[in-house]
Amino acid sequence: MKYSAGHIFLSLFLRCLLIHNTFSPEPEAYVNEVIPPSALDHQSLKNTTILTRYNLLVIFIFDYLRASGTLAGLAIGDALGAPLECLPPKKKAVMDMISGGVHCMDSGSITDDTLQALAIMDSLIQNNGFYIDDVAVRLLESYLDNRHFFGPTSSKVFDDMLKGRHYLSSSKEIYESGGGRSNGSVMRGAPIGIFFSPEKVRYYSILCSQITHYNPVACECSAFFNGMISRLCRGKERSEAYFESLNECRNSEVIKRLSCPKKYDLVPSIDALDATHCAASVFIKSSSFESALISGINLGGDADTVGALCGALAGAYWGFDAIPKKWIVGLKDIEKIEYFFSGLYELSDDLSG
Repeated sequence: MKYSAGHIFLSLFLRCLLIHNTFSPEPEAYVNEVIPPSALDHQSLKNTTILTRYNLLVIFIFDYLRASGTLAGLAIGDALGAPLECLPPKKKAVMDMISGGVHCMDSGSITDDTLQALAIMDSLIQNNGFYIDDVAVRLLESYLDNRHFFGPTSSKVFDDMLKGRHYLSSSKEIYESGGGRSNGSVMRGAPIGIFFSPEKVRYYSILCSQITHYNPVACECSAFFNGMISRLCRGKERSEAYFESLNECRNSEVIKRLSCPKKYDLVPSIDALDATHCAASVFIKSSSFESALISGINLGGDADTVGALCGALAGAYWGFDAIPKKWIVGLKDIEKIEYFFSGLYELSDDLSG
């Protein structure tokens, strides 16, 4: 059975209600300033406790909406952009899910952008952490089921794995031969941004990128993008999340482009830096979730990946409830995304409590 936005929001409400009714630490834990017990009557202490419980509940709701919005946004952007992939921009902007494209997609269908993210989510949940070998195997399994979606860099690494070669050996060789900077590792990384706090996300983002994309440009773009997701999911403002993530970057080319994004044309190619620049620029200047995705997918080119990246950023900022209902209802496999998300959220640093 497909899950509508109403089903998912009802699930969210019940989770919040359960926490509100069962979370009962000592009242002192909620008092910011220590006040002698004699100065408080029973009713005022009860009111303070209820108010702070309410505040924590509101924080929980917003954290949940941002994290769930990240994954739903990624999948919706992927599905919106997939029929436009590898094509020039249409004269009339596409504003709804359609079928067609180079892969003959059904309306609402997802591609490897979302499928690889789901593989990473599954690994994080099953292992309660990042285990690079397990992630590599799950990505390989996704490749075996959906070879036609995967780009040349990831395909080469996974084909080498099937021949018995270690993925890092293959990935490093591709980089040393001048390749490996396509956007395949950037598009799949949002679950790492949800799972890990800003202090940890860069390290695991680079590890995850190196499975297939050893090139420093791809690694740094992955770390930047996942850093933004991590910070946005934890309540940072857009500009704050952007520049804090960029300040950690160690690649001069990435720093130069992303430090002055308006100086450069938006080029929606399969290059990691091009795609990251497009998505971040569109997101920063957009006024809503819907406008971010419409602008992103209608750039043309690698529309599914730019759409997925725009959707993840927009969902992390505006939250699940900002996503148009028609896009949630039209998305295939929404129940699979919700299933994986519930497990990921429970294990994430600083989100589930």
